Amino acid sequence: MNEMSSYPPPLPQPPSSIALPPNIPPAVSVFGILHLVFAGLGVVGGAWGLFMVVAGNPFLKMGQSNPQLNAQFEAQLAMQAKISPVTITSSILSLVVAIPMIIAGIQLVKKRKHGLKWSNAYVWSSLGAKFVNLVLAATILVPAMTEMTRGMMANSHVPDSFSNIMAGAMAGGAIGGVLISCIYPITTLVLLNRPLTRAWFAGLAK
Repeated sequence: MNEMSSYPPPLPQPPSSIALPPNIPPAVSVFGILHLVFAGLGVVGGAWGLFMVVAGNPFLKMGQSNPQLNAQFEAQLAMQAKISPVTITSSILSLVVAIPMIIAGIQLVKKRKHGLKWSNAYVWSSLGAKFVNLVLAATILVPAMTEMTRGMMANSHVPDSFSNIMAGAMAGGAIGGVLISCIYPITTLVLLNRPLTRAWFAGLAK
């Protein structure tokens, strides 16, 4: 009798409950966490913007009690009223963009197949929102800030050249801030859509 026949055949191994393709791209976990962090900041910023439109800027109201700052307070208050459409639109867009960003963050952290789809949805919605903010900044925010700055400088009797420099710096900061905020979504789009990363997502079961 063959001695090997006395040994029972090996038992089949149970399938793994979660089968992940090997070599998980580091960008998946990194952007999953960053999405959740930045989405939280976006929700806070959007809620704060809407609060200021409804209740007013509490920090601005602090200067109202100082007689020496009355002129500055009135100028800033007038500017706040003029840019309220910008604040409302930007705040609402921030809250809307946070929705796909939160979903994408959760999907990426959990290594889910649809994480890439939701992340790309966030990217395009974010870039669309930033384009709207850029248009509003150029057409409403910058003129209002320029008018306020020149009005305040006129009362302080400073040279017109200095007033123009201050107005240009504030305008450049407003436009530049929107452009700088595009760095993160563009970086997300590039790094999470590299061929190897897309192939890893394609290999996920769900």
